Amino acid sequence: MRIPALMIVLAGLVACSCAPRPAPKPPGPRRFACRRALGPIKLDGRITETAWDRAQPIGDFTVPGTGQRAKQATTVRFLWDDQFLYLAVTMTDDDVYAIKTAHDSATWEDDVCELFLKPSDVESPYYEIHVTPRGTTLDLLIGRRGAAGTFERWTSWESGIEAMVRVIGTLNDWRDKDQGWVVEAAIPLKALGAANPKPQLGDRWLFALCRYNYSVYLPEGRELSSSARLAEGNFHRYEDFDYLEFSE
Repeated sequence: MRIPALMIVLAGLVACSCAPRPAPKPPGPRRFACRRALGPIKLDGRITETAWDRAQPIGDFTVPGTGQRAKQATTVRFLWDDQFLYLAVTMTDDDVYAIKTAHDSATWEDDVCELFLKPSDVESPYYEIHVTPRGTTLDLLIGRRGAAGTFERWTSWESGIEAMVRVIGTLNDWRDKDQGWVVEAAIPLKALGAANPKPQLGDRWLFALCRYNYSVYLPEGRELSSSARLAEGNFHRYEDFDYLEFSE
């Protein structure tokens, strides 16, 4: 029996429409300013110092691999001086959750913000630093992405981060709706020189600020989001990171 040509064409169209579509390839890296801190910063999780007024806000967080805007908003700001890299992260969160108390534990099992820094486009090492709503931290100097071994292989490095966290709501009580949490932190630049020289004016580092958000109010119970437009669901995909440029 001969199948009409029109039916063959229609079948092909149906097959094409059902095939999964890959996430669109993100455009090249954007460039964000890390300006000098013109004044003292008191780490208290309140972001009220005038020094923060000139920091560039980065807030268009998306879900990795989809390009969709995150349901829970995040904004990160950076500053620097001769001693520290400063960051301020404000996060909307209806259900602030964090259990881990031990440094260098599996903090990604809690609500957490994760800073990735890759100073070199060529050399393989990069940094990963976590802070949870409890103020629990994890810091890793990863020698090469995908190298054999578990994350404990990279925990001997210490960032020296000083982080203050302010929870706007009630930690670990899912029965009430929270507003969110704020991280204000300082990372010694001498620690970030473990795999590279301290930054100089005009230097550009690849970076991403990423987030695990667990919530009873989210349809799937968890949302991953990133400042970088990641083509895959992988926070370590530094090919898609943006640039942080050290400026006056």
